[in-house]
Amino acid sequence: MPRINRRTLFGLAGAGAAAAAGAGAVLAADHLTPPGTDAVVPFRGARQAGITTAAQDHLYFVALDVTTTDRAELVDLLQRWTLAAERLTTGAEVAVDGAIGGHPEAPPEDTGEALGLPPAHLTLTFGVGPTLFTRDGVDRFGIADRRPPKLIDLPEFAGDAIEAGRSDGDLCIQACADDPQVAVHAVRNLIRMGFGTTAVRWAQMGYGRTSSTVVGQATPRNMFGFKDGTANITAEDTDGLVRHIWAGAEDGPGWMTGGSYLVARRIRMAIEPWDRTSLVEQEEIVGRYKGTGAAWGPPTSSPTSTSPPSAPTGSRWSGSTRTSASPTPRHWAGCGSCAAATTSSTASTPRGTSTRDCSSSASSATPGPSSCRCSRRCRRAT
Repeated sequence: MPRINRRTLFGLAGAGAAAAAGAGAVLAADHLTPPGTDAVVPFRGARQAGITTAAQDHLYFVALDVTTTDRAELVDLLQRWTLAAERLTTGAEVAVDGAIGGHPEAPPEDTGEALGLPPAHLTLTFGVGPTLFTRDGVDRFGIADRRPPKLIDLPEFAGDAIEAGRSDGDLCIQACADDPQVAVHAVRNLIRMGFGTTAVRWAQMGYGRTSSTVVGQATPRNMFGFKDGTANITAEDTDGLVRHIWAGAEDGPGWMTGGSYLVARRIRMAIEPWDRTSLVEQEEIVGRYKGTGAAWGPPTSSPTSTSPPSAPTGSRWSGSTRTSASPTPRHWAGCGSCAAATTSSTASTPRGTSTRDCSSSASSATPGPSSCRCSRRCRRAT
């Protein structure tokens, strides 16, 4: 069965990070830089880059554990990372003549795989996790009182398969770029600088945009061939950013003001059974038309209709209940049938979410590739 693997929330300490309920705190910057391999996104700003920046095509994300107990060593590393990141985002080496200009008998200061490559719209976003403040009740670096109250782990969701070795972390670095080698080079060198002070806990590479962050970007398609993320807040929606993304003075300690939260999750997509599923079943599961990305409805509904579908005679719909005997990926809001249920907004729903009322039944009481049994309110972040 495909499962959703939850990843921890990291607060980005430097300027602020992306939005998600109760996980990490981050500092970010809203940089609207046109895409292009020669584009430079400024590292310094009111908030960190990489949150409202026009989304790039490639990502390298790494979570690290702090291995030192010396606060001065940690502070020194963060300061060196800041200077290095500022250079890397301009397309420069991590140090002047770092790859080939040093002593020939010593290891180069820069690994060199990005020599001659343009900046590629590189952004580097840094974050801190809950365990940097306290671990097992111990104030590790004298900063326990500066931990934002919302910087906590999410509860486990239905279908989660948590892997401890690929979760959590004291620090995180997100590198995004139009060239994958530029992103890898940046993280590789920052990791290298941390030897003796930090150690990699887990890492994830990614390619292909799965969302739009600015108005000028078209909504991309995911690996199922569908457009998703159409309700994401764009960088131009300043009121929406203030309301849903950036932390305010009432959200915790002063360093978090103007920052945000980041949730990193790995989602397994069962491609093989999906590729053997009929088009109508795919659209029913996702809740959108594959061609246009418009909200889906039964055959009697208009492709652009956003109202709850009525049940046509002989269909598998009956009110809000759908019975399916074909493979149903269970990574849709924790229940395979939720994506096909009607969507409605409720006063009790948290900001930034839509509520899908669903009650699905299957021929088998034991969950399997062809069954999903649930009767509850399923929420899926927009």
